[in-house]
Amino acid sequence: MNGAAIIDLGTNTFNLLIVKQYGEEYRIVFKTKIPAKLGAGGFAEKIITPEAFERGIAAIRAHQMTIREHRVENIYAFATSAMRDAQNGAEFVQEAENQTGIEINIISGDREADLIYKGVSRALEIGDEPELIMDIGGGSTEFVIANNKQVLWKHSFDLGVSRIFEYLKPADPLTESDIKRFEVYLNEKMSILFEAVDKYAISGLIGSSGSFESLAEMILENAGSENGLRGKTEYSFSLKELKELHGKLIKSNANERAQMKGLVAYRIETIPLASTFINYTIKKFSLSKIRLSTYSLREGVISELGTD
Repeated sequence: MNGAAIIDLGTNTFNLLIVKQYGEEYRIVFKTKIPAKLGAGGFAEKIITPEAFERGIAAIRAHQMTIREHRVENIYAFATSAMRDAQNGAEFVQEAENQTGIEINIISGDREADLIYKGVSRALEIGDEPELIMDIGGGSTEFVIANNKQVLWKHSFDLGVSRIFEYLKPADPLTESDIKRFEVYLNEKMSILFEAVDKYAISGLIGSSGSFESLAEMILENAGSENGLRGKTEYSFSLKELKELHGKLIKSNANERAQMKGLVAYRIETIPLASTFINYTIKKFSLSKIRLSTYSLREGVISELGTD
């Protein structure tokens, strides 16, 4: 029985997935996240700040210890938006390898979108008709239009919620002016997505992990669910649920959000912006079918692992 460790070095979180091979199938045996906040404070100058650099290396070392505990030798590490943009991204990659021996592959936005599609495809059944996949990260947001056979269109936008938070510097709670500025900004930046949606009649929205997962956990907690998303790879939202939660989030301050069940601490600051982004997308494209895939990039890598 062989195994592999997959590390997704995102802008906000460093995600670890450990899989073991049973026959020709890989099964997930462990997963965890560390909020490294690699992009924090460095978006404008396109650098990884000294503090973020230190947090990132510490997170990789922590993941390395976990990997050793699971006795897995094959490690696949992928870095995304923050590392792509940072002038000292290559320096970080080299230092991480010097300290841990782990080689990090900085991937393009297109490659990221492909892996997200493969991960989502493992989590749920994409229909015959095109659906819009949305993966909100800290540094970038990937949109993919796909059906169950292929990717029809994809693009990675520099519209991650941490990047936008540093750019817009919104009030807490969000003001109507903040929301308006955000929506105008999205209108300016996403014209190629609008053209793609006009070309492919999308039948629904699939939110990939991240902020979508937090929203689902909050809804389930509020409904009194004991297990939440545990053991689930998908969840179907209702527009009513999302609208009610969105209204609550944009009116709340950080202290109030800290008390909300189902919301992890590292999303307290940015979840109102993420919810606004999702609400904007739903309204813009008149969507009524909205699903969550708990799988994303790191699960997509599983599809590319060969069998012995």
